[in-house]
Amino acid sequence: MRVETFRSGVLGVNTYFLIGDNGDAVCIDCGEKYEKTLKAAEELGVKIRAILLTHAHFDHSAAGKRFQKDGIPVYISEKDNAKLSNDGNLAALFERPFDPYSADFTFKDGDELNLCGYKIKVIETPGHTDGSVTFITGNVMFSGDTLFYMSYGNTGFVSGSLSDMKKSLDKLFSLNEDYVVLPGHGQKTSLFFEREKNPIIYD
Repeated sequence: MRVETFRSGVLGVNTYFLIGDNGDAVCIDCGEKYEKTLKAAEELGVKIRAILLTHAHFDHSAAGKRFQKDGIPVYISEKDNAKLSNDGNLAALFERPFDPYSADFTFKDGDELNLCGYKIKVIETPGHTDGSVTFITGNVMFSGDTLFYMSYGNTGFVSGSLSDMKKSLDKLFSLNEDYVVLPGHGQKTSLFFEREKNPIIYD
């Protein structure tokens, strides 16, 4: 498995490229700036074939419409799709540009996506938004703004919930494999480390 990362935008979002054997890539959380994401892919020598969004907030999703215009499909949870075209994406709150759109495909808890040679499992993990998800493939977990290194996503925005966040983290912590955790912001971590050390367990 090959995963490459770059960080961009005012909030420093992590964009991930999950790269197949032939150089085709799934882009997880495409970020705000289409040009920067496309340039990062070109420098890596990969071709983006699909955009997967962990949730609809602008810093993760704003570039999606431009990629759609290139014929690249965007995937998001059923619950967060509407936020791509309303204030739920938080762009207005942060005074950031956002061209409203709708995803090409939606998914729900337990779905499995087959993209670029990878089987990607969808786990609903509400808390940051009610439609936030975590993706798992192989031994890697893309946790979006649910699980961070020694922290977790802000639950104070529209459709966020601390009680939902705790349930979502309990759901992830109940998994038996020590996944590499690649979060939406900050450094990577591991599931078992967070299960033992993440401050939410002491709240």
